[in-house]
Amino acid sequence: MRPFFIHLILIFALFIFPVRSFAIDCINTKFLFDIKPGANQPSDLAISPKGDIYLVDGVNSRIIVVDNNGRWKFAFGSEGAGKGQFKLPLGIDISGSGKVFIADTGNHRIQVFDAKGGFLYMFTVKTFPGEVPADPVDVVVSGIDNYLYISDNDNHRIKVYKQSGTYAFEWGGLGEEYGAFRYPAIMALNQHNEIFIVDVLNTRVQKFDPFGQFITDIGVWGVLEGRLFRPKGVAIDRKGRIFISDSYMGVIQAFSDTGRFIGVVCKKNKIRKFNSPVGLLVDKKDRLLVVEMRGNKITALKLLK
Repeated sequence: MRPFFIHLILIFALFIFPVRSFAIDCINTKFLFDIKPGANQPSDLAISPKGDIYLVDGVNSRIIVVDNNGRWKFAFGSEGAGKGQFKLPLGIDISGSGKVFIADTGNHRIQVFDAKGGFLYMFTVKTFPGEVPADPVDVVVSGIDNYLYISDNDNHRIKVYKQSGTYAFEWGGLGEEYGAFRYPAIMALNQHNEIFIVDVLNTRVQKFDPFGQFITDIGVWGVLEGRLFRPKGVAIDRKGRIFISDSYMGVIQAFSDTGRFIGVVCKKNKIRKFNSPVGLLVDKKDRLLVVEMRGNKITALKLLK
């Protein structure tokens, strides 16, 4: 039997059939609430210093803001190429001072807003000869030198700017070796400002120091526990665990920052399934917030260990 078909069988055996006779390494969670703000295929989220949740509602070309318990507050943005308008935005991050940075993917730029959605400034993501127009998928604010990391998906590079919009440096390129990417996507920073980058088609998350030096990678291709089939989102909790969403398999797994598999997000010792999970975030209350793209919602869970 060909390996491809063997893996398909394992998919059904491991993730679909409800009866299992083998042990699962679980990180149990308690369901808190769903946030269903009328989004269409949302992709990413961030929390402001005041605790509000900002959700990227890309198909509707807007950012939705709810309070810490999921109650609607306001939205901003519309479709277009003008100031404060978006074309299929995907990624978001918020600085300690409350500035909201949006990866305005279809317009090849980063836009910056205040906490109330007021437009502040924007800049185009630079490309060089031989590159296609930049495709910024995510943006992450660093505490090192006011750096702003941008994952340029179609050019397979990480581009670093000052938060003011001044270009600083970049690294990467198309490939499978360490430090190269095949479609870098959502990113996250730990307390040391080390950056974790989802490398989608290489089915891994790569870890770098603040200046782009490779440290390690997490995950290999597969469908069993501890392996990744189509990683999309990454988040880090206060214990330093690296949570990675697998959009195709509909699961979230946790690893140490050196790549050791810890467990699968579960409910009562059974794997918890999500509807195309993408962006993730663990807040100060140990709540895991999961953007379910095809579910058009955020699921809020309490991590129990």
